[in-house]
Formats: sequence, structure tokens, C-alpha cells
Amino acid sequence: MLGELAVGYLFLGGTGAGAIAVASVLDLALVRAPFGTDARVSADEAPPCERVVAFALLAGFAALALGVLCLLFDLGRIDRALDLFLRPSPTYLTVGSFALSALVACGAFLALVRFAYLPFAPRAAVVAVEAVAVAVGLVVVVYTGLMLQGLGAVALWRSPFVPLLFALSSLSCGIAVVLAAAFFADQDGDAGRIVRLLVRADAAIIVLEAVAAALFACLALASDHPGAAASAAQLVSGSGALAWWGGFVVCGLAAPLAVELALAARVRARAQERAQQPALRAALAVAAVLVLVGGLGMRGAIVDAGMHRNLELEEPSAQALRLE
Repeated sequence: MLGELAVGYLFLGGTGAGAIAVASVLDLALVRAPFGTDARVSADEAPPCERVVAFALLAGFAALALGVLCLLFDLGRIDRALDLFLRPSPTYLTVGSFALSALVACGAFLALVRFAYLPFAPRAAVVAVEAVAVAVGLVVVVYTGLMLQGLGAVALWRSPFVPLLFALSSLSCGIAVVLAAAFFADQDGDAGRIVRLLVRADAAIIVLEAVAAALFACLALASDHPGAAASAAQLVSGSGALAWWGGFVVCGLAAPLAVELALAARVRARAQERAQQPALRAALAVAAVLVLVGGLGMRGAIVDAGMHRNLELEEPSAQALRLE
């Protein structure tokens, strides 16, 4: 029912949306880069904090666009996607499709104004697009999980923790993209303040993500629905266990959280901080990559566990009658 392309969309779409939303919030609240006639001709001339936001937006847009391509190739027919816009209906799929299209347009514009000198695009216009990007980005972040939950034939995916888990993971992966971009910039001044803020925010999100993942797995294992219980067992101890425990729990949660907590608790003496900066930046970059690995592993494990066999297509009452 769902293959690698669908998993790719769930990961890339959520990561791209999270990165665009996070980078837009940073520019609106902290960076406030100049545009229009005051814009810098080259991104190389911009301060480190502006370059971090610029490259995060570019990476977020690239991930989102690639995720959309995965979705279109998975559908197989472009007319199926066009029907959502030509004959819209009040469903999660329609709302998510419009939000996804709007975010692609916003992401393209926000990346373009940072890497091309466009004096006719004033700061006010960029601020308006960033505000829209944050709103529709959050919709897409939530939508990726709602889309999976809406496939009601799979009992495991009907859990209310699926949208929550996907949303938290998308935000964490979005922050990871920004932190990866920060690796290539000098982290003194405002750029360093942004990194420290994102490290604390991501640590909090990872804790919430771990709680949501534990509740999701425990409730599914204890479910009265045989399909949900069987899928959960497949997730935690079957063929999906390596991706769930190794890819998601260890790489996506435990290791990045340990690095971020260590960075938050490091010695704050300025001389020692400067001496440790290359190692700290490298550790943070590794943690960001691990978060992305974990986000992909989590989505792949949950999708695979839900499709391991046709048991989840049957209602408990129907199975009881079959056993009698």
C-alpha cells in the first residue's frame, strides 16, 4: 500500500516544512535580514546569522520539493493530484495539498530573495511571506501524520499519537537542518545565540517525542485490536525493530539528546568555549545528522509495521466470527 516513495515524502515533506517554518521564525524574531534596495548583493557578504537562515531555507525548500516529487511519483498519475485542486472537498488531504503547494511557493520565494539581488522585493513583502510560510508550514508538519492516520484500514496508524509523533519529529528535523547549516558559519555573536536557542528547543522537543513514542508503542501493544497489537509487536521486536530502536530511538533520540544536553551544560568560560568551539560544532553537526536519520527511521518503521500483513484490515468482531 505504501512504499519507499511514500516514506520519502513523509520524511522529506515534514523535514522541509519544519526547516522552512523554523528558519522563518528565526528571521522574523531575531535575524531580520534586510531586503529590497538594502539587500546584500551576495550571500557571502551577509553576517553569519543571515547565512544560517538563508542556507536553512534553501535546504528546507530542496527537501520539500523532493518530497513533493516522491509523492507525485508514488501517485503515478498527475491527474489524481490535479483533482484535489479542481474538485476540492473538506478533507485532510485537500487542506494538506493546498498547504503543501503554498509552502513550496513560499519556500521558493524565500530562498530566491536570499541568493538573488531583487531590489523590488522589500522587507515588508518578505515578512508577509515568512508569516504565511510559518502558518502553512505548521499545517504541513501536522498533515504528514494526519495523512497516515487517515488511512483507517491500518489499525496501528489510527493512533492519536501518530500525528503528534510526526509533528514533533518534523520540528526536530527542521531544527536539525538549521543546525547543520550553522556548522558552516562562524558561531560567534547572533549566530551563536541562535544555535544555543535551537539546541535547548530541540532537546525539549526530543523529550516530548520520546514520551509520545513510548505512549504510542505501549498503547498499541496493549490494544484490544489484534491488528494493532500484531503491528506493534512487529515494530518493537520484529522486522521493524532495527529501524525503530537503532534508527529512531538511539540515533534520533538518545544520541542527539545526550549531545545537546552536554552542550547546554558545557563550561561557559569564554576562553574555554573558544578552545572547544571546533569540537562542539562538529558534535552538533553529527547530532543534527543523527536526528535526520532518526526521523527517517521512525517513519519507515511505523509504515512497515502497519503493512506487515493483512491482519490489520480486519475488525475484531469479524475475526471473532471467523474463529468461531
